[in-house]
Amino acid sequence: MRLYTVERPPGTAPVGAILMVPLFALPLGAWILEQGYIQPSVCGFKLALDLPCLSCGATRATLLLLDGRLWSALSLQPLIIALYFLIAGWGIASLFTFLRDRKMILDLSRTEDIVFKISLVALPLLNWAYLIWSGV
Repeated sequence: MRLYTVERPPGTAPVGAILMVPLFALPLGAWILEQGYIQPSVCGFKLALDLPCLSCGATRATLLLLDGRLWSALSLQPLIIALYFLIAGWGIASLFTFLRDRKMILDLSRTEDIVFKISLVALPLLNWAYLIWSGV
């Protein structure tokens, strides 16, 4: 695996920074929930099958994270919280390289590419198994 930067072609957008923008809405969403303007309901998937969906507990975990209780948030919904940090890190790096007129390139070998693609399927399934096991 190799991560490097190259000169940014004109008109290229900082994709990571753009994808990070919705993270800034999390505190607003938490405030709306805490004020009672929106009442979260039980997931239809959980009602129908009595199993948690892949994102079950994400709202509660986000509220715990915004309350500064990282361990509690991770134990409730580890994949979503890890994704928040991954997107934030990628967004900050993308913005930093954009401001320097650079573009980040991640070069993966064939084996690393296969492992990455397998993990895109395996991690959500492992997270789902954890949610079922933990009784979320």
